[in-house]
This record gives sequence, structure tokens and C-alpha cells, in this order.
Amino acid sequence: MNDIALRGFLRDISFSHYQGAIEYEKANLICPRTGGKEEDVISLRYKKYTNKYKEGDFIELKGNIRSYSSKDSERNNVQIYVFTYFDKPEEISNNLLKLDGRICKIDELRYSKSGVPYVHFILANNIFTNDGKKINSYIPCICYSENANKIISLGVSAKIEIIGEFHSHTYKKTLDSGEIEFRVAHEATVKTIEEV
Repeated sequence: MNDIALRGFLRDISFSHYQGAIEYEKANLICPRTGGKEEDVISLRYKKYTNKYKEGDFIELKGNIRSYSSKDSERNNVQIYVFTYFDKPEEISNNLLKLDGRICKIDELRYSKSGVPYVHFILANNIFTNDGKKINSYIPCICYSENANKIISLGVSAKIEIIGEFHSHTYKKTLDSGEIEFRVAHEATVKTIEEV
């Protein structure tokens, strides 16, 4: 299981790559968070011919979260994005994620300034494309309170299903050259967990 429903404004449409004769594009979906004070910048990838929308359109879509790793001379790059065919979601939501998989890494339990426990972990998810190709993705996740303690008690290799939201945040990275670069990271914020 790997399903996400999103609503937002389509921005920054550009060429991504070719796979065989098929052209792929990338874009950002600007998704307002509940309450309207913040927004998420969700990276999209799709086959160019599936996109009937234009820059700035407000759209609703469904898709699945994927990760892609590449290496350059300085670092290992992991891109987390939503792959979509721009189909309409059955459940209308600004941001609803349903995901299953095995826990493959758990960081240590930490506490917020107000004393709330939280933990970051990586969920390994497998999906199959329409042509039977297996896609392995590694999705960074965070959970709080009882869910954080539950992840710690389940441990690495436990198979789980989660429901939550997919969020972005910007952070500063100081490069070896001393130059500062702003980057965007994505992670699933977990609301519910079920062991399967």
C-alpha cells in the first residue's frame, strides 16, 4: 500500500528526464496545511502527456511516494517525490497518506522542548507498476507521543501500516567549501500505526 491524496497549486513545471521515448516532467505542488499558516512544497514526477494542467492551477490528485538515490562527487543524493498520473483521489484531502512496509532504521527516541517524545524512522515500501516492475522506496517518517514509543517497541524489521501526512521543511546545509545551501527535506508525519 502506498497512496497519497493531495490538493494544492501547481508550480515550477519543468523537464525531468526521458525513459526510452517517454518524456517525464517534474513540478512542485504547494499544499496549504490545515489551519492555513504553513504550506508544504511537495515534489511531483509524472509522464508529460498525463498533465493537462498549467502553471498556477489549483488541483487535486492521487499518487504514491517514491525515493530515488544518486551519487555525485560530493554526496549521496536521495530525492523523495510523489509520482502521479493526475487521477482524482477518492478521498478529498489537502494531504492524506496511507503507507505500509517494514521498518528498516530507527533513530533514538528524543524529546521536544515541551517534553513530547518523538522518533525518526525509515519505512521500506515496495510497490509494483502496471507492467509488473517492483519499485523499492525508503520513506523517512516521524511520529510523536504514544506512536513514538510504539515504533521503539516494535523495532527494526516490523511490518506496519501507517496513516498520516507528507510534509516538507527547509534547512540550511554548510558545504565543505563553507558555502551555505538551503535544501528541502520531506517526511511522513505519522498519525496512526498498525502492526501487520
